[in-house]
Amino acid sequence: MKRQTLALAFSVGMMLAGCGPEAAPTPETETTGDRVHAMAPPDSCDPDIDVGWCRITTDRVRCANGFYMYAYSTPDGWCIRYDACKNQGGPYVCGL
Repeated sequence: MKRQTLALAFSVGMMLAGCGPEAAPTPETETTGDRVHAMAPPDSCDPDIDVGWCRITTDRVRCANGFYMYAYSTPDGWCIRYDACKNQGGPYVCGL
């Protein structure tokens, strides 16, 4: 019985030791190279400003496998990534 009590006390002590005080967070310094650039919708469909995007005449494109990729509505019209169908069997929506 004494051995079980000792084992239980040791186990509880080890669990509590793992719950010590948290270390103070270290301040992170951010540089422009460290930032993640999300694929946000473009502000326009001008390929010189929003590289990789192009204007299309409808709100979606049908890929080779029948899957539809939808475009974003911008002040310049419907805009989609040129490679929107790359994982759906193609085609490239517009050339670069």
